[in-house]
Amino acid sequence: MVELPLGVDVPDGWVPVDPAEAGAPGAALVVVLPTPEGEFTPNITVGIGDPASTVDVERAADEAVRRLSDVADELEVRSRQDVGEDPAPGVAQVIDLLVGGQRLAQYQVHLSIPLPADEGHVPVEIAGTCTPSQAERAVPDFQRLVASFHLRADDE
Repeated sequence: MVELPLGVDVPDGWVPVDPAEAGAPGAALVVVLPTPEGEFTPNITVGIGDPASTVDVERAADEAVRRLSDVADELEVRSRQDVGEDPAPGVAQVIDLLVGGQRLAQYQVHLSIPLPADEGHVPVEIAGTCTPSQAERAVPDFQRLVASFHLRADDE
């Protein structure tokens, strides 16, 4: 994994966990919203890819759907839209899933973040997963985390 000076504001109440223990060993960051025993634990995962000259965010979004289809009993892309613009384009999508009898919604944002000094772009995938009944609490926090994502300046 590439070490980049990334910055993000974790919403109040969300707790960082070890990505490997959370089942996302390649993730740069995983935060969860503690819930009562037996309930699905809402989570937000940040994945960072290797820098490249260009990043195809549409292809990254398609690949994320393919990966989820490997584990989901049912999958439907509820919505997809372009977000951002050059030099940092992105795609946001909402995916409804059935996994092991549990209905889930995953909110994804795929970004192409330009690196300083014209050194290319880095692909970023931010995904928030929760049950439909948890969305009212979890989705605004996911949106705040996405909005706070940035490459830090050297003096931060």
